[in-house]
Amino acid sequence: MPKHTPEVKTLFPAWRFDHWRAVDDRVRGGSSISHLDEIELDSKVNLPLNEDETLEKGNKNIGARFWGTLDINTLGGAGFASQSYRYGPPPLELPRISYSGVSVTYLPDPQTKYTSSTPRDFVLVLKPNPTAQIPKHPKTPGSPREAQLTYEANFSLSSFYLDNSHKEKKVEFGWNQFEPTYRGRNIPEGDPKWVPLDPKAIFELSIMCRSDFGKQQGEFGVVITSIQAIKTKTSVGIWSNIIEWWNGFSTYVGRFFGWNRITLDEVDDEEKRLIA
Repeated sequence: MPKHTPEVKTLFPAWRFDHWRAVDDRVRGGSSISHLDEIELDSKVNLPLNEDETLEKGNKNIGARFWGTLDINTLGGAGFASQSYRYGPPPLELPRISYSGVSVTYLPDPQTKYTSSTPRDFVLVLKPNPTAQIPKHPKTPGSPREAQLTYEANFSLSSFYLDNSHKEKKVEFGWNQFEPTYRGRNIPEGDPKWVPLDPKAIFELSIMCRSDFGKQQGEFGVVITSIQAIKTKTSVGIWSNIIEWWNGFSTYVGRFFGWNRITLDEVDDEEKRLIA
């Protein structure tokens, strides 16, 4: 029997923490600051991994703790703190024909003291265009980067969820749920700047906490356990059919000629994505 074809492609973990960079409002003269650190998760949390990846720190379950301080005073009500992962070359390729969106799985941060005023709204940001260089040192604010159209989807820690902090929450975003945004403001369809998201080439992925023009501020924290690309049902079905046909064919030919059977289950994840 062919191996079950996964319906998702895990983007994180592995987290590769040394590849993430802080992109905070300090690049525009603000005072917000963010960090992304590894945090060991409860053993009950099962991390998804692609077949060619292993957990950081041996067999430990490692999540990403996104935390920091969101300031709104320096810039007069505006503020943002984010951590960005830059792809390329080549970019991350998630074409619509093969993928329908992205999911985020997360937990409350055990090291953050949540109150009624603690920021609890976060944003997953995708950039489908090449971006300016991010500072090599994650603690060092760089020069202002040219504003670009980004695509954003929101997720939050609700009051109910904070009372059940041992449980993970997973949210799924279809491509059309990513809102085109320019300098923190949504761009409505019909605006000259409006362009739908084309995920076939993603150059940067970010996790952000922003003030939303004064609506939240202060110390924040959230633990991300995974970020995954969701495969379309069509691509999963096509690949399963290819595997089943090839494994059957290679078994028949192998028996006839005495060859060792080669299965497509052994093809690495990147090749599977390209065939799908």
